[in-house]
Amino acid sequence: MPTMWKQQLLEDGTDPCAADDKGRTALHFASCNGNDQIVQLLLDHGADPNQRDGLGNTPLHLAACTNHVPVITTLLRGGARVDALDRAGRTPLHLAKSKLNILQEGHSQCLEAVRLEVKQIIHMLREYLERLGRRDQRERLDDLCSRLQMTSTREQVDEVTDLLASFTSLSLQMQNMEKR
Repeated sequence: MPTMWKQQLLEDGTDPCAADDKGRTALHFASCNGNDQIVQLLLDHGADPNQRDGLGNTPLHLAACTNHVPVITTLLRGGARVDALDRAGRTPLHLAKSKLNILQEGHSQCLEAVRLEVKQIIHMLREYLERLGRRDQRERLDDLCSRLQMTSTREQVDEVTDLLASFTSLSLQMQNMEKR
């Protein structure tokens, strides 16, 4: 369905928080599919960025799982909580870390694809830390990004991925400590 039709539906009073039988809203679907324009449109019309589906996932959980960085940025700016827990007790950042683990285990992907995924996770983490008020960590992420740009072999990319994974673990630990 073209964006203008969706906009017309919203302007005609369609509830942007309406959910299907699994608790998923249009914002959940748009976030999962990486449709940044629709995410912004829904937020502009009152969609709740922290509404949970049947599994406790917020739209931010789904965007983090699928690595849609522009959507993540839009959701965070729209008031999505970075510390929201799904039913398994995971934050969106935990899911991003899981994605890193999967990347490290998958040896069949081409180097350029892995490099792009790692770069997206670095950007995602940068946005999270910005929202959490942890700007002091930005230098380390910028350094990882620079190192990633200089990689030419899978081993070098894996090395950056390992560093990013340990950095993500540290960020998760800091986040958990701040909650106590």
